[in-house]
Amino acid sequence: MPSRVFAEGENLFTERNGKREQLFPESIDIFFRKGVEGRILFRTSADGKVNALIDRRNNEDVIWKRKS
Repeated sequence: MPSRVFAEGENLFTERNGKREQLFPESIDIFFRKGVEGRILFRTSADGKVNALIDRRNNEDVIWKRKS
């Protein structure tokens, strides 16, 4: 999944291997990509900072932990 997640203006994107995809909000911490089955969830720590991205497809979760 993403090598990075970033914002441009008010839009949120993922990028991997040079391919950018915009994330669209479904709720405060759940997003989707147009034309892609599944959801992207952001997991936060007790201090409210995002510490992982969860790529949920076909009832399976792949967890991508934050590097920095």
